Amino acid sequence: MTTESNERPTVIGIYGISGSGKTYMLEYLKKELGQAAFAYYDGSSVLAELLPRGLDDFKQLSADKQSQYRERAIKLIGEECANNGKVGVVAGHFMFWETEDDGKGQTIGTEADWATYTHILYLRVDAEVIAKRRKDDARKRRTDTSIAHLAKWQDEDASQLRDICRQKRILFSVVSERPGSQAMLGKVTAMVRDFQHHNEVRNTVAAQAIIDYLIADHPKMESVLVLDADRTLAPQDTGALFWKAVRAKKGREGGNPLKTLFTGAGYSYFSFRQATLLYEEEADHFESICVEVASQVQMYPEFVELLKEAKKRDHVGVIVLTCGLRSVWEMVLKREVMPNVRMVAGERLSDGFVVTGTLKGTLVDKLLARRLRVFAFGDSPLDMEMLKKADHAFIVVGKEAERSKSMEDSLGQAVEDGLYAEQIILPQSETPRLDLTRLPKFELGKMEVNWILRHHEPYLHATDRNAAKLLMSPMRDARSGGHDLRKAHERVGFYLATELLAYVLGVEQQPIPHVQGKIADGYRLRAESQTLIVPLMRGGEPMAFGVSAAMKTASFVHAKEPEDLEAEHMIGKRNIILVDSVVNSGKSVVEFVRHVRKTHPHIQIIVVAGVVQAGAVLSEASFGSLLKKDKKLSLIALRLSENKYTGRGNTDTGHRLFNTTHLD
Repeated sequence: MTTESNERPTVIGIYGISGSGKTYMLEYLKKELGQAAFAYYDGSSVLAELLPRGLDDFKQLSADKQSQYRERAIKLIGEECANNGKVGVVAGHFMFWETEDDGKGQTIGTEADWATYTHILYLRVDAEVIAKRRKDDARKRRTDTSIAHLAKWQDEDASQLRDICRQKRILFSVVSERPGSQAMLGKVTAMVRDFQHHNEVRNTVAAQAIIDYLIADHPKMESVLVLDADRTLAPQDTGALFWKAVRAKKGREGGNPLKTLFTGAGYSYFSFRQATLLYEEEADHFESICVEVASQVQMYPEFVELLKEAKKRDHVGVIVLTCGLRSVWEMVLKREVMPNVRMVAGERLSDGFVVTGTLKGTLVDKLLARRLRVFAFGDSPLDMEMLKKADHAFIVVGKEAERSKSMEDSLGQAVEDGLYAEQIILPQSETPRLDLTRLPKFELGKMEVNWILRHHEPYLHATDRNAAKLLMSPMRDARSGGHDLRKAHERVGFYLATELLAYVLGVEQQPIPHVQGKIADGYRLRAESQTLIVPLMRGGEPMAFGVSAAMKTASFVHAKEPEDLEAEHMIGKRNIILVDSVVNSGKSVVEFVRHVRKTHPHIQIIVVAGVVQAGAVLSEASFGSLLKKDKKLSLIALRLSENKYTGRGNTDTGHRLFNTTHLD
């Protein structure tokens, strides 16, 4: 079994000072785990086998020679594990510090150790227990060392080893045993079992299985809200609060170990696995601290209302996808919103996975593959992968002093690379990130919440509206043709864009200069500059010009055949609007949709038409069936018609638009 890098075998070190029980632990593991998948090594015994008279010869060597033999020994272990495919479990030492007279301990770790070990578990036992074991052990002669010095030795041994493991990317954990307890044996056994199987691939598979279960449990789901938790649903960071509580409980100085970890090792799979092991070290009071932290977390009222409204709609799913503490957020969400919230989060080894930024993006991919509309909410670089991939991305911007400092650069680069996102500023009086041109403001008001939670409506039309009756009259008037008919179609395109397309796409805020000399909130259709308008030639062109008038920064590409719409036309686009004057059977539209879906399976496609034969959308015909199945395909029309007549000559819309009826 290999580690994250997939290059070296899993080799687990069992470390601790003399008398901590490493040898006993090794024998216990051998009995509990067997030898089919594991190989067990006592470091001293392996060294002894390299010399004719064993350790007696070793003790006579210079420090440099001893180090060379130690390197040979650990390399042999690594090679043997690589050859037999077994997980190595090695009992070893890091520091010798037998006498208090020595100013500092003698460290014996080598570069070969750090290149071989993938995990190290440090056995921390009460110093009084160690002193008694050393005194009672008749097999080994040990220095009579004070309890105070044994405690100091353990502290320094574990501290230095922790730092080295973090630098060398070796997963490290201190496993403590209270006096009279036998819990250490079971805990180390469980951790070794976990280390045997866990890697980044299994991590992803475990998280994806939860997504599969959530989707299967929610068969009517059309849209899903995917939300980060810390500093997104609430201004607090649960990890920082947890470690602050640990310091207070133990009367300990120092900072947040997570900050030290992520600063040094980045936000990788390794880092989050190491964070999990840090939480494992606090297992004895983990739950009580989580209760304390949960009491300090207060969700933003806007998100409380959003989630409450989402709960009322069976077509909307909610998944809290967080790198934060699952236990804390389960308590907070149960208190503020609802019990049994769908959550993907890993905090302890028993969860079976950790959530990384990469995993967030992978899980959004899985949701998109089910043709679900994904609305993602996040606040930090860890959320960028899911924000980039979601259909709609929202950046939560809290108080300036509490924001992720690294997010500004990450966000600026992502926007430059094509990310379309909006920012939710909480409270609204705070300054925005970047600027409101690159990152428009989005307010979680009633209208905006209703837009997010709306049902997927395959088609919308204005048939019975007075505006439609007025607009359709010149289109049906036999006296209209040429320029006047084209202008009538253009007006219809503008109307459909501002009335129905605005319902589907929604609108976004943009700053505009007010006539009174100040900057005011203006509005435009959402993601206007990342929208492609495609008139189906030639009858769709005039109406497409009207749509374009409502979306001045949208791209515009003519297409007579699906192949005219090339891959490069769709790069960086979030919406494609196919415009035709009349849709009869919908056959041409279906061909265009299928062409787009070959390269852009998740892009939103909206068909805009003046007149649509009702049978094309109401029957189980090809177009109607596609509209029902594809949650990211919509039709908007001025009117539905029961008239199945197909125009010819003087009645053909295309010829009437361009005064070419004589050609038919």
